[in-house]
Amino acid sequence: MPVKLSHALNAKHSSAIQLEDRTRSWLRSAYADHIWVVADGAGEGKDETVSFDVRMADGRSLIEHRDLCASAKELLFWIRAGNYTRIDDAYRHKQYGDAIIRACYGLTARGFSSFADLTAVDIELICEDAAFGVDGLTRASKSLKEKLAEYQTWQHVPRSLIKNEELDLREAITAFHLPSTWARKEIKSELLVATARLNGKLLASVADMKERPITIQNIQLVTMLFDALYALRHFIVAPTIGFRPFPEGPAKKAEDLGSTTERTPIAPPDLVLTLLEESVRIVATQCESIQTGYKTLLDVDNRETSKRPEAQAMRARIETFVTACYILIAAFTARRREEIKMLERDCIAGNNDYGWWMKVYIEKTDRRRTWIPIPSIVARAVQILCSLDTGNFEDPGMSLFEYLDPVARRRTSLKPESRLNDFAKLVGAHEYTNEKNETLPWHWTTRQFRRFFAVLFIYRYKGKKETLAHHLRHFNLQMTNDYVTLDPDNARVWTREIWNFQIEIARDLVDGRTVYTGPMGDRLTKLVQRLKQKFSDNIIIVPERMARIVMRSMKKNQLVLTPKPWVTCSCPHNLHGCHKAACRKIAGFEANAIGPDFSAAGPTVCPSCPWALIAAENLAYIDEELQAMRVADNHEYTIFGELQAANIVQLSAFRGSLGIR
Repeated sequence: MPVKLSHALNAKHSSAIQLEDRTRSWLRSAYADHIWVVADGAGEGKDETVSFDVRMADGRSLIEHRDLCASAKELLFWIRAGNYTRIDDAYRHKQYGDAIIRACYGLTARGFSSFADLTAVDIELICEDAAFGVDGLTRASKSLKEKLAEYQTWQHVPRSLIKNEELDLREAITAFHLPSTWARKEIKSELLVATARLNGKLLASVADMKERPITIQNIQLVTMLFDALYALRHFIVAPTIGFRPFPEGPAKKAEDLGSTTERTPIAPPDLVLTLLEESVRIVATQCESIQTGYKTLLDVDNRETSKRPEAQAMRARIETFVTACYILIAAFTARRREEIKMLERDCIAGNNDYGWWMKVYIEKTDRRRTWIPIPSIVARAVQILCSLDTGNFEDPGMSLFEYLDPVARRRTSLKPESRLNDFAKLVGAHEYTNEKNETLPWHWTTRQFRRFFAVLFIYRYKGKKETLAHHLRHFNLQMTNDYVTLDPDNARVWTREIWNFQIEIARDLVDGRTVYTGPMGDRLTKLVQRLKQKFSDNIIIVPERMARIVMRSMKKNQLVLTPKPWVTCSCPHNLHGCHKAACRKIAGFEANAIGPDFSAAGPTVCPSCPWALIAAENLAYIDEELQAMRVADNHEYTIFGELQAANIVQLSAFRGSLGIR
């Protein structure tokens, strides 16, 4: 709801603007008015109105945001009055006006109060979001999702937001200062998703499932606004930007965003794990030889031409090694390309005993450097990068991706982001086989790395990647996930990947590619058998259709899949799931508790739980756990040894009941 104010143009900017210079034949209103009526230049079309009295993301009217309102009015005036572009019709002028006001809303949603506060990276990120429509530009559904995530149960939800046992759209728009007409479909979807979550169900929202950007013409509407703020800076008497946002031009930027922001399908998990496995292997096995060889070469007089081939070979090895480091850093921080390249040489702290941390810059939310946990192999990679000589200039705040080129003998910036596909081809992670058994190439980009962590977290137990598993054995993936999902983009990826994981399990059950045991595995397997018997004599049903039927059954039973090394938990996040869960029977629970208690879960607890899904990779983990227990049990007797022996008996009995090797 607009906030009506008594004052017109604020004194700060009205004193600088000569209002007699802000009159044009197409502006039917006074410049200082809150509502402008704009006319067609030819006088044939109908007049259009643009209101500046629009509520922003913080609940205040745009008019109360003095800098933003002044910039919006000046830009809307000069984009037609100046020589930046030609606008003759009122409808197109209104389009720019609406886009400007939505951009102002988006700035307030991101914590900005002026266009002058924006950096080049800020504008880049805003335009990337805007490529997916008004909702992306305004950040409306993302803001709503973040606020609704604070409500863990219905008891936490204010009564004013609930209507007919659902979250009410009208009340949510008022309470959270959401746009009343923009992005309505996405806002309604987030409310439905949150309602489902509070009821123990899992849904994917409209915003999360968007795959393609809007038209290039609509994207260009936004890129032109930022470009015009720079181009018209000498005319605009209000805060603007002092740098060219798009050196390639706003049209080319819109074209690039239209073609490159289409959300690339998540790389096949096996391909992701192969790339990570080989990256870890290279860092683990080559770090010392690269470090020694590099220093040896630098000690040699650079005038010795006989050493040039060795220097060129070393440069190639370093470039490959740095690319492996870049992939690991991207996978375990989920940061964007620009943010990774901003890493400094003093970006890590910690030790192997107590864990390692990395200081990364989070542009979209915190807008500051934040410490996040990393595995020791990533810390080792950073240490090697820091050991590369930088010549006579040494600064802890210096870029991590700079070094003294062994061939040119001068400081050079490393560009691992441009070598991703060469690296993938080198390690055999450049092709995949689709469902039609066709071998196709895969093109890697840094943007895909943000999906790596969700893939790694969910699928790591399915892959036979021993090097990767070895270097993650003491690393808490859940802790890192808590950090990376603070970013709304990563949270969206996480939701999508969980959904894909459910689909894969349904397909495995139907195709028989994976044999699932355990109480829930047996139930779902029997469901598939009943479906096959039902349809085999009557109609031919394709596996995809049957998989969707299985998915509907899982959804109906409100199953929420959570992969663990020893089991895939399917416990619903509701009271029923809580009462049945084996972990809850051990730990106990309060009257309003829902879902599982993973702090009490483990390989001796979960396998017999009614919500347990057990596959071959889980059995392999259980076998390894048994072996480790038996080795420990051979040591000197202690009270802990007695408990260990009891666990061996319990786990062995369960393992024997499965009868699968």
